[in-house]
Amino acid sequence: MNVLSIAADTLWIIALSIMAGAARVAWRRMDASVMVPMVGTWRLPRNTALIAPVALAFVVGVALLWGHRNAADLSANVIFFGLRATLAAIVAMLHLQWLKGALSTLDGEGALKS
Repeated sequence: MNVLSIAADTLWIIALSIMAGAARVAWRRMDASVMVPMVGTWRLPRNTALIAPVALAFVVGVALLWGHRNAADLSANVIFFGLRATLAAIVAMLHLQWLKGALSTLDGEGALKS
């Protein structure tokens, strides 16, 4: 374990925390029966729609962690750090953008609690 790996772990933890916090806020604004818009006209129940993206990001983070821990030399460590740091930010921003759009759609339909 090296400093770059620990720094990348920290960035993934922060990204997952942001995603989970935003999902929790959205969870409180919806009834259990709400179908959350995902992509296009595809909708999922609230429980699945708010948990699945965070769980998927966790799995991606663990896969990248495994690759980073098996990196042999310094150049591979730097590449994995850059990849993990960039993807952590991108995944969190995409999640927040999707959640904002989903909440706007649900608000327009009157499906959110006040």
